[in-house]
Amino acid sequence: MLILIGDILNWLVAGVVFPLMLLPLAARISGPSRSTLVWLALIGAVVGCSVLFAWIAPALAVTPPFLVTVVFSASIGTLALCVGLTGGVRKVITRLSPIFAFITRSTARIVMWFLLAMAFIQFGVVVLRYVFGINYIFMQESITYMHGAVFLLAGGYALLTDDHVRVDIFYRGASEKKKALIDFLGTYFFLFPICLLLLWTASPYVANSWSVGEGSAETSGIQAVFLLKSLIPAFAILMAMAGFNIAARAGDVLKGTP
Repeated sequence: MLILIGDILNWLVAGVVFPLMLLPLAARISGPSRSTLVWLALIGAVVGCSVLFAWIAPALAVTPPFLVTVVFSASIGTLALCVGLTGGVRKVITRLSPIFAFITRSTARIVMWFLLAMAFIQFGVVVLRYVFGINYIFMQESITYMHGAVFLLAGGYALLTDDHVRVDIFYRGASEKKKALIDFLGTYFFLFPICLLLLWTASPYVANSWSVGEGSAETSGIQAVFLLKSLIPAFAILMAMAGFNIAARAGDVLKGTP
């Protein structure tokens, strides 16, 4: 049952995340009056290619249950209706960009406090072990949990603020429009596909962990490994939100929009 719920949630997220990713692309390649139609055409093209792939390579494709298909289709339809009622692609981008930026920044600022907690706990572990000869497994594992949370949940913030490691050869000396083109193409050719791939592959991995209530191999450890694994799809969603902002900002620069 939990696996089915996980599949439904995964396809629900996919039905919302991947159409939203296409909004900046639609705004870039068309004018305001036609951007909504172009966006719908892009969604139809992606879904059509997916169906064609499932038909050509049934052994590699995944056929979702009927309920999951209904949820996926309903999410796309509801999202398309909301975009139409809101006033078009450009207005939706303008409203969503600050919301996604706020979520990404707020999540990172919360988990950054884990760095201080990790330092204190690690200090306590060393003192207890080498001074008093006491060892608590749950304290050691808590450091692993917080370490994973910091890197996975703050990754979107690092991308959004351009504080990530960049192998810079041509980017630094490029003009603003060339930088925007690199950001735009990089987001659509590399970032978004990786985010969708993470969501796709992590779904059964996380669902199986939840279904068995996976915990630590140690009796005195933290019995919440399923929560730690849930950080993987959260990371993909936060990175997609950051990529949405980057693509929207780069699209504005390329079109000369202030």
